[in-house]
Amino acid sequence: MRKKVLMIAAIGAVAMLFSGCASTAENMQAQGYGPNYSQGYGDGCTSGKKAGGSMFDQFKKDVNRFDGNRKYREGWDDGFKTCKSEFKASMRSIEASNRDRAIRDSYKKEDSYDRAAKDAARDSMNSMSATDRAAIRNLGK
Repeated sequence: MRKKVLMIAAIGAVAMLFSGCASTAENMQAQGYGPNYSQGYGDGCTSGKKAGGSMFDQFKKDVNRFDGNRKYREGWDDGFKTCKSEFKASMRSIEASNRDRAIRDSYKKEDSYDRAAKDAARDSMNSMSATDRAAIRNLGK
């Protein structure tokens, strides 16, 4: 159950990250950023996520606008840096959660191995003679 909750949370976080740039240009224009900066930011964001390791995004850059339009270039650079950083941070968080879960699972396995070893030792002690049991108990003294 816990694994399913973590997996759903991770998928949700990645889905939000992937959908972020699709409406970024529109949101930025609504906040007063110009169309060149906003489009550059959206293209840079998509490219940044790809550079950060996304399998679902593609590198996107209008080279002519990048070379000839300062606002598009600034937006692209800002979007690239921001989204690459955010994507990598999300991936590190997911990886850390997976490591924590693996560590917890390994402790659970160790506990079950310890219980099995104790049960086996108890069973073997019960099948020994009283003299053998006394000799084993006195080993550590």
